[in-house]
Amino acid sequence: MCGISGLVGGFVPGLIEKMNRLQAHRGPDSFGIFEDPKNEVALGHVRLAVIDLSEAANQPMYSEDGRFVIVFNGEIYNFKNLRKDLETLGYRFRTKSDTEVLLYGLAEYGEEFLSKLNGIFAFAFWDKIKRRLLLGRDHVGVKPLYYCEPQSGQLLFASEIKTLFSYPGLRREPNFEAIQEHLARCHASGSHTAFKGIFRLPPASILLWDANTKTYRISKYWELPINEPIHVDYSTAVYELREKIKSAIKRQMIADVSLGSFLSGGLDSSIITLIASQFHEKEFHCYTITYPQSENTLDQFVDDTPYAFKVSQLVKKTHILINIKPSIVDLFPKIIWHMDEPIADPAIFAAYLISEFARRNGTIILLSGQGADELLGGYPRYVAMNFFHLLEIIPRWAREIISLCIGVVPGVMEGKLGAYLRKLRRVLIEVRESPLKTFMSYCSSTSDQYISKVLNRDVLEMVKERDSASFSIELIKKFNGLNGNKYIYRDFLDYLPNHNLLYMDKMSMASGIEVRVPLIDREIVETVTSMPYSWKVKGSKMKVILSDVAEDIVPKEIINRRKTGFGAPYRKWLRYDLTQFWEDIMSDEAVKRRGWFDPKGVREIRTLSQEGKVDLYMLQWALLTVELWARTFLDGNVG
Repeated sequence: MCGISGLVGGFVPGLIEKMNRLQAHRGPDSFGIFEDPKNEVALGHVRLAVIDLSEAANQPMYSEDGRFVIVFNGEIYNFKNLRKDLETLGYRFRTKSDTEVLLYGLAEYGEEFLSKLNGIFAFAFWDKIKRRLLLGRDHVGVKPLYYCEPQSGQLLFASEIKTLFSYPGLRREPNFEAIQEHLARCHASGSHTAFKGIFRLPPASILLWDANTKTYRISKYWELPINEPIHVDYSTAVYELREKIKSAIKRQMIADVSLGSFLSGGLDSSIITLIASQFHEKEFHCYTITYPQSENTLDQFVDDTPYAFKVSQLVKKTHILINIKPSIVDLFPKIIWHMDEPIADPAIFAAYLISEFARRNGTIILLSGQGADELLGGYPRYVAMNFFHLLEIIPRWAREIISLCIGVVPGVMEGKLGAYLRKLRRVLIEVRESPLKTFMSYCSSTSDQYISKVLNRDVLEMVKERDSASFSIELIKKFNGLNGNKYIYRDFLDYLPNHNLLYMDKMSMASGIEVRVPLIDREIVETVTSMPYSWKVKGSKMKVILSDVAEDIVPKEIINRRKTGFGAPYRKWLRYDLTQFWEDIMSDEAVKRRGWFDPKGVREIRTLSQEGKVDLYMLQWALLTVELWARTFLDGNVG
């Protein structure tokens, strides 16, 4: 894993060196720069050496004839097979790296080469003769890539947004439509970001910039194969998926540095760790996050530790527990700086601490189960939608009564009863709405109703006619007729790349850690996507087929355990430990100075939560995150 950056259509002396410094944490092993002022192109690279640790594999990397230049972030898991094919065409290789295979594959096949790749990547490929730049991003969106046009005819890009601010005078303006989405669901949807004019290159996409016209086009090179028919019965599908998961894990363990795993003790991380141990006889560390029981009075997380410990005993590998305490909030400024975007998910802190500890412990690569929930149906909201569709036989007026009645249930109570009532309220509060709006309410931590309360008049005017879930709703509509799969596809195409994969990339790379996600290997995605919904979610059971795949691999108590999220006890922190922190950051004076929020509305949502009437703690966390993000990137001088 690495960091890439560049500018075409203009030349700024010293720019790339500055861009490299700003994302140096992504690549502590080497820095590289390619500059061609005459042709107005410059590329930068910071390297985390993982495959072929020699200097010959440093970047930017050049073709033997000097025509092509590449900077690349990620891993191509099938590069050895691709290399053999290229050697039959006469290509000679100087390194053992996957970068050189990507370089010559693009030289030979152009953008068509991307259809052959299985990996996680973001790259920039410059053709000196045609004077064209090709940017590409992996199929699922594991590796980020941002771009903007600082001036007409120019294209500026980087692995992280903060790096773009190295460009002199680049505007920094808030995008309130994206901020509205952050307040609702903790992430921005689609390709826009919280910065106006700065965009993400979508997953499975290429951007081709032409120096002759100084314009670019974006196109997709791959689509989810959702309409492919299934030609096997269920038992055969279970066997084939098990074999493909084993192959993917083995394929993704290729490295010249040490490996380990995130081990939550859940199904996804357990199956990865148990299978990986079969292929890895060297030192392998399993990392688990845990919390003092005293921190769990409100949030009521299920303790992962006993399950994770059982798996680590089975594989006979080193198991490391990392304890999170309330003082974690001291990390807030550092987390915000690394995130670039105001993603308001407390799980970010857990991801950062595991990555930081792993790096200090000598582990460079961590295997993660991320993506399995979005691919295989692992979120309780899918079960809730099964229940909702049963309730649709009830007249709307009756569902409105249910919604009104459930609204009087306390939103925040301590203990197990409080956690149960909070979940019941969440499931039933929106049953009066349409299926799409109900599903998106399950995807959202805060409704637009409460977001409107905290926005000041001017900002509210900008977004008042807009549903914060509009992008996702339109995405789901494209898959109408696909039963519950349409909800899974929405999460896979929007939530996964724009939230979970994004924060994991930023938090792991902050410490120079590479995270690999074998359960969303391209071969597995193409196998699972078109499976019937009932193979993924059936009644109240989630990840049906993955549970059956794990039958002979993972202990039954782990397969059958209740799902718990990867997060942090933020409700308890905000109610008790962070009172002073909240008052300092979100005081009336601070809110008025920012000018985005309404002081009265901010006080009201705080009061409602503290009195236990409505659970608006995630909105509070989001407000803190947005304010600290604005102080860092809009008020501050990052870049």
